[in-house]
Amino acid sequence: MRRWSLGVLLNPWTATAVLAALLGFLAVLQYRWIGEVSRAERQRLRAGLGAAAEHFSDDFGREVARAFFAFQPAPSSGPEITVGERWRRWRETAAQPKLVQSVYVAEPGDGGRLSLARIDPATERATAVEWPQDLLPIRSRLEAMKEGAPGTRFFPSPLESSLPALLVPEHHRFDADGTPPGVVVVVLDRRFLIDELFPDLAERSFGVSRAQDIVVAVAGPGGLVYRSDPALPAARYLPGDLSVPLFGARHGEARRFGHERPPWPELGPPPGRERSAARSRSGRSGEPAVINPWRVVVAHRDGSLEAAVQRVRWRNLAVSVGVLLLLATTFALLAASAQQARRLARQQIEFVAGVTHELNTPLAAVRSAGQNLADGVVSDPQQVKRYGALIEREGRRLSGMVAKVLEFAGIQSGNKTYRPEPVAVGDVVDEALADCRWVLEEKGVEVERDVPAGLPLVTADRAALRMAVQNLLDNAVKYAGSAGWIGIRARADGDGREVSLMVEDRGPGIRPEDRPHLFEPFYRGRDVAGGTVHGSGLGLSLVRHAVEAQRGSLSVSTGPGGSAFTIRLPAAPAPAVPAGAFRDELAEEKG
Repeated sequence: MRRWSLGVLLNPWTATAVLAALLGFLAVLQYRWIGEVSRAERQRLRAGLGAAAEHFSDDFGREVARAFFAFQPAPSSGPEITVGERWRRWRETAAQPKLVQSVYVAEPGDGGRLSLARIDPATERATAVEWPQDLLPIRSRLEAMKEGAPGTRFFPSPLESSLPALLVPEHHRFDADGTPPGVVVVVLDRRFLIDELFPDLAERSFGVSRAQDIVVAVAGPGGLVYRSDPALPAARYLPGDLSVPLFGARHGEARRFGHERPPWPELGPPPGRERSAARSRSGRSGEPAVINPWRVVVAHRDGSLEAAVQRVRWRNLAVSVGVLLLLATTFALLAASAQQARRLARQQIEFVAGVTHELNTPLAAVRSAGQNLADGVVSDPQQVKRYGALIEREGRRLSGMVAKVLEFAGIQSGNKTYRPEPVAVGDVVDEALADCRWVLEEKGVEVERDVPAGLPLVTADRAALRMAVQNLLDNAVKYAGSAGWIGIRARADGDGREVSLMVEDRGPGIRPEDRPHLFEPFYRGRDVAGGTVHGSGLGLSLVRHAVEAQRGSLSVSTGPGGSAFTIRLPAAPAPAVPAGAFRDELAEEKG
């Protein structure tokens, strides 16, 4: 059985697998939790909309009920109050006096005809008028009630929905001869409902505004009569997420308007009709149900409530997935950083080992030569001269290594500064070749120099550019010196706007897997890291930083036949010629 230890748990692959499993488990939990939250939110929104719609309907019902009660006849024991007086009291005491548009009285007249009188609000008197076109459905209902047509009832609902209008009986029983009572027809102001009452109720019940997600409409006999947002088409409101009836029965019951019993008093049956009326009230007479077209419709602004909740759910899922991806990405970056740190630590260890070896070799040579000179072992002037040259060469090598380390330290600290100036590329190449003379002679490397004399000057820090060329030469000697040849060439490119400097060799080239890391600090190729070629891995990194800091670029092309590193630097601007200088020069030539 495998024993788990801290080292196993800290293994990056094991940690990755464990974290992936945890993220997957967390993703499943979040998916289920978001689904439950969406269902709860759907129920909450639907319940809230239902309560608001009921509030809208109840408030509207109370306003209409007040009008109904206001026009009811006084009790038989009280004083007689005319319909005109009732209307005046309504206008004086009602919270919404503009709800009533006009008032009529319909009574059986001579010859059995139903007469109609209109109440004048100024004089409070009734004036006989002909039946208007919009009141003809009420006349038909009253005549059907008088004739006792089969399957009819008197006032299954005290509402004429086409207007709308309220039908208020003058008393609650038929006469002895079967004559129905007179009826007060209270016509509601349709324009007041649409322009004032419905918007006020919608604002109070739903808080409706153009910026919110809920829209409210009221449907009447001819379609939508009110829309909370007129800019939206009617199709956006229908069929709606919720629909609650206005005026009358809801869910098969009479509208209660806040009362335990309906405020609409049903007339008692005429003589001889008690049994049929009772059967009609019980629902066994086959009388068709009253259809109420007035309804308040609630809909979501962007579609159905279900679609809105679903969009919120997908948004929450997207946020959750984004958070999980962020966690996974963070872990991946941390793992990559840890791997990079490990690799950097390993490279630093190799750097220390390489630098130690590089320092030991020249130090051993210098100490050996110095000891021989001090002990008098060497007395011949020629030998003394050779020993002096050896000490100088090894001292140069030590100085170069120390310079690289200091250069890298300056770059890492951010305190490295460059002083660009117009520089001749040929002079820099000659100085770099002079610095590398000893190592070139030691390795027996032939240098082919191809630097034309008329090249434009470049804008660069002279010391940094010389160091870059010297590092490229040193790198070519180390890794391709066995070929015995190095070429250094310079050319003007881009119509003289740029100068390229190339250092090439005929070595084995660079392996493809080493090319992406070629300019990283402390990195050394796999073929040479464990071989006899020692180094610090800083040379190419320093070259790239020095070149890019001076608005230049560094590129490499490599293959089995060798490698070529190319430095490209912008040419220095031509110096301005003072006015009259050309005329002075001509005058001197003529003189």
